[in-house]
Amino acid sequence: MNMKIYKATENDIDAIHELILGLATYERRPQDMTASKEALAYWLFEKNIATTLIAEIDGKKVGYALYYPIFGSFSATGKVHLEDIFLYEEYRGKGYGKQFLAKVIECVFEDGYCGMEWSCLDWNTPSIAFYDKIGAEQETGRVHFDFNKKQMTDFLNKNKQ
Repeated sequence: MNMKIYKATENDIDAIHELILGLATYERRPQDMTASKEALAYWLFEKNIATTLIAEIDGKKVGYALYYPIFGSFSATGKVHLEDIFLYEEYRGKGYGKQFLAKVIECVFEDGYCGMEWSCLDWNTPSIAFYDKIGAEQETGRVHFDFNKKQMTDFLNKNKQ
């Protein structure tokens, strides 16, 4: 089977939505997948906030990757954050993941960036093993924080001058 990988367009929004739900299901949290197709289309294709790649085998969309720019102030370099990379389970362990990641890296370089970072859930040992096997380094010395919209609003309301 040959894998075709291409940058998604707005015409792929149904597939993107379905693939994101596939990732959310794999991560054991499908209830957290609240994105509408309209919201995805707005942010991905009207606001151009991120780049999405689609992996297709024999005409079936089997995976996606989504990344967006980040900037390293200490090094003054542009990199990307790989938010998602996902292949349906039946396509894992057959070399498609390496092929897909290689294409993501090619696109990142074509877009002018010089590096990539990502995170992985700590229970996802198959992915961690894959990342270790390909030579990715686990970052240490940082703690990840998150603020949702309500938390940001509460903070602003408590700290307005």
